[in-house]
Parts: sequence; C-alpha cells; structure tokens
Amino acid sequence: LRRVDIPLVQHPESAAIVAVEGDLLVCVRQERPGSSGPTLELPSGKLEPGETTPAAAVRELAEECALRAEEWRELGWFWAAPAYSTELVHVFEASGLSAANGAALDPDEDVEVERVPLAGAMQKLSDAVSIAALALWLEDR
Repeated sequence: LRRVDIPLVQHPESAAIVAVEGDLLVCVRQERPGSSGPTLELPSGKLEPGETTPAAAVRELAEECALRAEEWRELGWFWAAPAYSTELVHVFEASGLSAANGAALDPDEDVEVERVPLAGAMQKLSDAVSIAALALWLEDR
C-alpha cells in the first residue's frame, strides 16, 4: 500500500438538521465556493468552541431558517470526507417547528429557506452531507 500525501483539512465537528413540517423538508439554498452555482442543502453548520452538538443544531436552525423545534432527536453521525477532512457530522431530527427570532446569518452566508416535498427530496439535495443526513433519517423513521 503506497501512501499519498494529501493535505488534511482540520475542521470542527458540525451539526446537520433534518427539519420536517408534515410532508415538507426544510432546506437552505446558498452559494458555495466549491460549486458552480447555488446548492440545496439541509440546515447545518460547525460547532463553536465549547458548544455541544445539540446546542449547535438548535442555533443553526434558528440562524439559518428562523425556526425552532419543539422536539429534537439525535440520529447518528458520520465523517464528512475522512480522506482529507477531520469533520465529524452529527445529525439531528427537528420536529414541531415554529418561528424563532429572525435569522442571524454569519457574514459569509447568503441563505434562502426553501421547503421541498419529502417525496423526491433526496434527488434535489446538492451536497453529500445533506444526502447522508437525510439517508440516516429515512433509515430511522
């Protein structure tokens, strides 16, 4: 086995949220530097220093979607891209959604909330983290 020297991206852990309203999945559409156009993703984000994964999930749903959830359930975790990144993604289900205080996006974020039908949502998502998180949710429901 020949080892290849690939730069390792040091990335904090993150939280991805599967937020469901009836038969709709709450998603965010945003520009990403590595894509050729806007992506459709689940709400997600990295943990702040000292923050727990449940707290990060609550914060990200409020910041990106101006939503809060009555019920939370941790679904599992996975490595985002272990060949070149240390990012460990924790996946949460959020239900019983209601409006929270207005979105407070990070300066580098331009996010548009979009609700898509659960039927066919997997084919509409643009990034691997969202696809894997939704797969965990579908397997567990």
